[in-house]
Amino acid sequence: MKKLAMIVVLVCLVASMTLFAAGQKEAEGFKVAYMTPALHIPFWKDIADGIRDEAAKVPNVTIINSDSKLSAATQFQNAQDLIVSGVDAIIISPTDSASCPAVLELAAENKVPVFICDIGTDSGPYTAFVATDNTTGAKTAGDYFLKVAKERGITGGEVAMITISQARQNGKDRTAGFKSALAGSGFTVTTMLECKDYTRSESMNLAQDILTAKPKLVGLFTQHDEANLGVLPAKETAGVMDKLIHVGFDGSPETVEAIKKGEISAAAMQQPVTMGREAFKAAYAYLTGKPFEKLIVVDTILVTAENVEEVEPILADNVYPNELKM
Repeated sequence: MKKLAMIVVLVCLVASMTLFAAGQKEAEGFKVAYMTPALHIPFWKDIADGIRDEAAKVPNVTIINSDSKLSAATQFQNAQDLIVSGVDAIIISPTDSASCPAVLELAAENKVPVFICDIGTDSGPYTAFVATDNTTGAKTAGDYFLKVAKERGITGGEVAMITISQARQNGKDRTAGFKSALAGSGFTVTTMLECKDYTRSESMNLAQDILTAKPKLVGLFTQHDEANLGVLPAKETAGVMDKLIHVGFDGSPETVEAIKKGEISAAAMQQPVTMGREAFKAAYAYLTGKPFEKLIVVDTILVTAENVEEVEPILADNVYPNELKM
């Protein structure tokens, strides 16, 4: 009994010391870095804005944005620099899932907690993961594609995808989710072209190539927001704006306007600002010794011509609020 009592005392002492250390550090202030694939891409800027907005609600927190410029090597170098500078936590959206483990191992070696926000990792230790259900979101886009096809009396045909990197877990999930909706439907994905620069001009060129090679194409699934918008000029030039059933993933105010105009049938929109908020909440809870979830899943919002007016207030808060202020 004496030994048990001693163990209880030691556990309580360690817990008290941990809480004291957390409280002391909280008073001094925290430095939290957000490592993003590229800040010139609106989606990642929206996550950064969500992190910043949530951090503004608590005292003594400095947010550092780290731009990887779509380079895994740059992201790793930035991680080294941030760790040397003494950051208390890292929130990371990896450049791709295959390169993320190296960053996670480096941070673990230096006892810096890492919170993954979107994309995911092939392996490696992390403290929490804020994820979109990409598979389900892409499937809802695929289901809506089938709904429109049925309404138009189209029973099958060729469909193309313009994708994000398939080295990213979220890219694999979006592809799998969309294909699962089409399974056994008579529609087949015959072309997949992968983006590298994530610009509208790149997606316009990819769409031109697809439409030239596949004149009988009936459907298109674009996996990121700049692709949603970038393909529109190509569709206009090819004269298929009203013929091609086009559904997308991600969203911006411009994508919403394109849905209203009928240029895009629907988009499964992630909630990047919400994801940023949740990532910071988890990091701050960890740093201050409070409980948090290791996996936080944020749903997508399927935006269509039928529901766009209804969901716009949600989009304006959770998807792109800061873009509306620009």
